[in-house]
Amino acid sequence: MITASQLYDYVQCPHRVYLDAFGDPSRRDEPNAFVQLLWDQGIDHEAQIVATLGVTADMSVVPLVDRERETRLAMQRGEPLIYQGRLTTGDRMGAPDLLERCNGGYIAGDIKSGSGFEGDEGDGKLKKHYAVQLGHYANILNLERLGDCHEAFVIDRTGARVPYALDEPQGVRNTMSWWDTYLDVERLVRGLLAQTNTTLPALGATCKLCQWHSYCKSEVVTSDDLTMVAELGRSKRDAMITAIPTVHALAACNTQDFIRGKKTVFEGIGPDTLIKFQKRAQLLTTNGATPYLKRPIPLPIAANEVYFDIEADPMRDVVYLHGFVERKHGQPDTARFTPFFADGIDPDHEEAVFRDAWAYLNARTRDSVIYYYSKYERTAYRKLANKYPAVCDEGQVDSIFGLPVMIDLYFDVIKPATEWPTYDQSIKTLAQYLGFQWRDTNPSGAASIEWYHRWIETGDVSIKQRILDYNEDDCLATGVVVDGVRRF
Repeated sequence: MITASQLYDYVQCPHRVYLDAFGDPSRRDEPNAFVQLLWDQGIDHEAQIVATLGVTADMSVVPLVDRERETRLAMQRGEPLIYQGRLTTGDRMGAPDLLERCNGGYIAGDIKSGSGFEGDEGDGKLKKHYAVQLGHYANILNLERLGDCHEAFVIDRTGARVPYALDEPQGVRNTMSWWDTYLDVERLVRGLLAQTNTTLPALGATCKLCQWHSYCKSEVVTSDDLTMVAELGRSKRDAMITAIPTVHALAACNTQDFIRGKKTVFEGIGPDTLIKFQKRAQLLTTNGATPYLKRPIPLPIAANEVYFDIEADPMRDVVYLHGFVERKHGQPDTARFTPFFADGIDPDHEEAVFRDAWAYLNARTRDSVIYYYSKYERTAYRKLANKYPAVCDEGQVDSIFGLPVMIDLYFDVIKPATEWPTYDQSIKTLAQYLGFQWRDTNPSGAASIEWYHRWIETGDVSIKQRILDYNEDDCLATGVVVDGVRRF
């Protein structure tokens, strides 16, 4: 049976659907504690939302073997809102969170613990992985004559209803409708399950929480797969693989053979990008290769330097830690960690640490160069300013992050001016390449969120210290990378 979950997973990673169906279960990684937390929090969030919706028929209390029969009976009765129903037609099975009576039929809805839109700030673009799930439910309803539309909806983390008009185009450039996208993904999943088409493993940003991560990474390395090249993802790999099948082939090829004026023969890859990928491939395939500067990058000098990193819990929508490591220029042994840690999840706690961190940051801009990695800190501070206008406003946030002494190490330095013999350019990868080691055996932002949840539940001071150590190490690692770039 084809399920909505398979369609969701296919959008994230086609190879996961293949491995879940045909892979050796013994090759899976151990379940990730953060993934389990997401699951548990999703269940809790759903229960809270459902309690506010006025459900008239609750199928979650019906044994699974009887659930489809009872769902259909509830629909025959015309129940206004059915929770956790189950429907099948042909080789399709759907279990939408909600079935809502509308215009004599039903439309499907899902309850999500995240935003109903793409992007941190909700730019109005629907999420493809949500759309294919909802399309699956709508198709079952239509085929079973239980509904007659391509409409669906999401109830998001705030309890807001986000309509999914599946007949609308995905965007200005991509005019393919969400409905046709769903049908295309379903066709590909059906072919994959029938083994009439195949997929390949890849390295990507979504891989690290997947239970197949270690297996796929070993396969990618063994096959010399192109996705080992930083920023050369699955879609670009698939566009190139027939002509350039491996990293070694990319390193050795004549890129001019594939350039046609301002384009290349590879869809979505311009000449400059192809040349950039080749240089990265050459670094990966050259013994003893070292990072280098693509162009001079003047880093401002001040007697004092600050390295800045925050930790946030997206499930509770709270920034719980602002960490700063302050040190003298060129003197790592003078590093001193200053954390602002929220001792609870109430808005008062978040506002208090934001106020303290904002004051600290403002003071340091007068005598220090301040480094952070990527745009997350600025985006988070904009959101905090909107939540807590008594602390500052969004314009003040933009002003302070626009100062010459505020350096986004990734977007201002690493991405435009450096190349590395690494699979990606994350702070952890680059700092570890330069010899830095985190104290924790499982250092990741996802792990720290799980630790924070356990600290909130238990008050265990050792867990709090683990979070603080991890954040301090992130800040120290930023300093290690700055020093490494200076040595270039």
